[in-house]
Amino acid sequence: MGASLTAKEAAGLIGKSDVISLIEQRRLLVEPILDLESQLDELGLDLRLDCFFREFVRTDRGFISPGDEAHGTNLREIEPFRDSFFLQPGEFALAQCLEYIALPNDVLCFLNGRSSLGRRGLIVHATANIVDPGWRGHLVFELANLGVLPIELFPLMRVARLVFMRTKPVEAYEGPYVGQIRINPPPRDPLVLRLMEMKSAGLSRQS
Repeated sequence: MGASLTAKEAAGLIGKSDVISLIEQRRLLVEPILDLESQLDELGLDLRLDCFFREFVRTDRGFISPGDEAHGTNLREIEPFRDSFFLQPGEFALAQCLEYIALPNDVLCFLNGRSSLGRRGLIVHATANIVDPGWRGHLVFELANLGVLPIELFPLMRVARLVFMRTKPVEAYEGPYVGQIRINPPPRDPLVLRLMEMKSAGLSRQS
């Protein structure tokens, strides 16, 4: 009988040596990696914070709807080694990773926040922690401050980790954020838009 699988292999996780091999073969693209030795270990790759943030600002609208165009956001760039971004308590902002990532169509990733930041009240992804096979672009972080004090964030600091897993080859991701270079505002949800139209039609028949 062959050697038994390790827990990591049984779970489909891709370890450090295999990640390096994928990078060397150019099947996996992660650029730039500023310090591979400190960013990559047996269970994942640390991602650094870029200098772009999309802030949400108050408008005269009473609410936001997934069926509408995005309103009330402002893309902001800060200067590395000079400026910081302060996320206030209770506030939400979008940021992106420094690294441009392109996955092969047989690898997916899980995006996790770093525990050292979580213990300071920082949430790195509100919902979207799965990176689909074939994804390419700069990953976006959904930042929220659950603490009681502002959190200071620095460009180039490590804020999240990717855990790599093998899958069967699938069709590469071709969603609305494919090839994302800057933080795109959220698009209209076509299903919600259709539901809004049906609601409007129903109210018209009642009147």
